[in-house]
Amino acid sequence: MSQIKMADDILIEGAEDLISNLPDVILQHILCFLPTTKESISTSLLSRRWRHVWCEIPSFSLDVDTLKTADSVNQTLTRYTAPKTKSFHLTVTSYEENIPYIDRWIKFAMSHDVEYLSLDLEFLEPYRLPDFFYNSFSFKQLNITLSSSQRIVPKCSTVSWTSLKKLSLSCCILSDESMAKILSGCPILENLSLNFLPLRNYCVYRLPDFSYSSSSIKQLSITLSSYHMIVPGCSTVSWTSLKKLSLSCCSLSEESMAKILSGCPVLEDLTLSNCDELKVIDLSKSLRLKTLEVNSGVTVGEPTQIVAPHIHFLRLLNPHYSSYTLVDVASLTEAELEISFFESHIKTDFLQLQVKVLEMLDKLQNAEKLTLGGNFIQIVSLAEIGGVPFPMLKVKSLTLDTKICQYVIPGIKRLLQNSLDLEKLTVHGKTSFHVPVQILYIYLELQGLNVNKWCRAKNRAAWAKLCKDAKLEHVVSLVELMLKNCTEKINKMVVLLDERYLTFKIEDLTATLSQHNNVTIVLFSHQIEIKLENDGLRRRDVVPKSSIPLGPDTWYTVA
Repeated sequence: MSQIKMADDILIEGAEDLISNLPDVILQHILCFLPTTKESISTSLLSRRWRHVWCEIPSFSLDVDTLKTADSVNQTLTRYTAPKTKSFHLTVTSYEENIPYIDRWIKFAMSHDVEYLSLDLEFLEPYRLPDFFYNSFSFKQLNITLSSSQRIVPKCSTVSWTSLKKLSLSCCILSDESMAKILSGCPILENLSLNFLPLRNYCVYRLPDFSYSSSSIKQLSITLSSYHMIVPGCSTVSWTSLKKLSLSCCSLSEESMAKILSGCPVLEDLTLSNCDELKVIDLSKSLRLKTLEVNSGVTVGEPTQIVAPHIHFLRLLNPHYSSYTLVDVASLTEAELEISFFESHIKTDFLQLQVKVLEMLDKLQNAEKLTLGGNFIQIVSLAEIGGVPFPMLKVKSLTLDTKICQYVIPGIKRLLQNSLDLEKLTVHGKTSFHVPVQILYIYLELQGLNVNKWCRAKNRAAWAKLCKDAKLEHVVSLVELMLKNCTEKINKMVVLLDERYLTFKIEDLTATLSQHNNVTIVLFSHQIEIKLENDGLRRRDVVPKSSIPLGPDTWYTVA
């Protein structure tokens, strides 16, 4: 009869160890999900059955700073018996005495025909990748992070990565000659990500002209430092297979943007991050472009106009309220919006904020799925308190990413009342506000407005507190507000709360809400999922974390 030792040191007589009875290939696949190979090796202490399972795992992840010495790494590699390695991750962030061994570790991975190789050597200034690294038929994906003083592809090296489909380069020096070698040595490259400091002694950098022509690349991500130009006036673009493009911190003019769009006939997904020089984003001629994401810092100036009549999804995150104007998004079906602003301008900008937010909502009134951030909802609340007219929405799924306090209640109420087709409502109660509630309160007082009238009198003090002080009545009040102001079409509500909300008994909450059995109410936490359905209350406890013994007196917990 077998015995199994559990995390609480209890021996269970006759219990069957179903996991250990699985074939090696399945166990090895499971071990690949552990953070590093160190954790995989620790399972060898479980029993004789597990002693050698890790020796043929298809994925290796070595953090030399965790393993401390090169000897321990070398010993680990000596015990590895698999003929082929699917992925190999190597991180070395210090201990320069380990540098002489890095070539050996890279050669080990290549000798096992590694397909996915990740090298994080950012803080090893003196190190240079060996010449043999640039010649491999097995590489399918490469992630390389070097220090800002390390050159990728030195002059004496050539590149032959004939099977490579995905390449990511970060922080290294990439000259025009090096880029030419990479592009010519990767004939089937489909996914290219560049985040680097170029080899120049001055600020303005231009990607070489030949880099704007490729028939194989389908996904391209370029991150440059400030003031670096992309697509200068003398260049043309021909990325005929490109479907997904991400540009970050690039100096990008309207002319450059037009060249990119005309040279990418099958482009479907465009992301622009901190490309603040653009004053017009005109996507009217890009018929296949369906997704636009714009991430911006806090900038003040002439707003950028977005003309995108064919896109279906828009993500507009953290722009200054005056940074963007939605001119044409007629085909939009899904959007995510959040705004930010200088705190010093808050008192004077609130009126303009309300106008801008409502203009955005008006342009989104045909969208069926909306996600709104906490700042956005706060400004919606101010507009509601001030009696500003609201557009009607056709949204079917609404997500509100906001903390719960009295300053968002009016906005939530109005959004629900103006969403007659709403079927699903989700509230994330975890994010923080950028607008201090004290400033909102001062503004309301200056305008002669009273936010308290929008909350039940007995809960005024409670709503003024942030989520960390929330109690049973806060959650109940929010859910009742949602139920009261939602239409009959609603079939599911989700309130996401973290552990600090579980200071009350779950039974008290479900008992209070159980009479609303015409909808499904789901309350999530890190431990418990509760559902109220038509056929009665159901409760399911999330499976607790399991424990794996590392030795006689040591236990390691994994999710």
